[in-house]
Amino acid sequence: MKILQQKNLFLRCRPLLCLLTLSFSLLAGISGNTFGMKINSEQLLIREDSLIKTIQAPDTLLHFSFQPIVIEAEYPFKGQRQEKKYRQLYLDIQRTWPLARIVSNEVKMVNLQLDSVYLTKSEKKAYLKWYEKHTFNTYIDTLRSLNMRQVKLFVKLIYRETGSSPFDLVKKYRGRFDAFVWQLSANVLLVNLKKEYDPEEDLLIEDIITKLY
Repeated sequence: MKILQQKNLFLRCRPLLCLLTLSFSLLAGISGNTFGMKINSEQLLIREDSLIKTIQAPDTLLHFSFQPIVIEAEYPFKGQRQEKKYRQLYLDIQRTWPLARIVSNEVKMVNLQLDSVYLTKSEKKAYLKWYEKHTFNTYIDTLRSLNMRQVKLFVKLIYRETGSSPFDLVKKYRGRFDAFVWQLSANVLLVNLKKEYDPEEDLLIEDIITKLY
């Protein structure tokens, strides 16, 4: 009885085995040495769409190379409250992290321009004035769409991506007085432009960014 069940199982699986064998054979015929095949003098006939193709048969097994797959465990939540915070943070990072990356790229571009193109003090001042207006018109609508929770996260992510806080960036390009005024204005909204990013302190944020990007 057991032998009969095994035979029935083989008969049911036989079409699938044949299909897999044919697929691998066709791939070998199309790709040549792509899969690391060793060619000898034997001949192999493959029927494809009623046509006979003759290719060299390999002595050895086919070798396939695939990209490594990283399997990560879920974050070990301490409770439902932390899990809910994580889910919300996940959505907020999807909104703000791409913006922080834009800031990082823009800072690199500005520094390159100031170091290689606009060399005099007057040229630098004119360029920064133009650039401030340009970025304001480009990104102001997007930034206005962020809520306060996302703005605070955005400040942290700017530090993560640039290595400088928004306060330090304003002080570098606009001066100490403007940075002080901007900080006072942000304080009214309970936002600290001097806020830094700490991967150990901000474990949830780091975990989400690592998994997302």
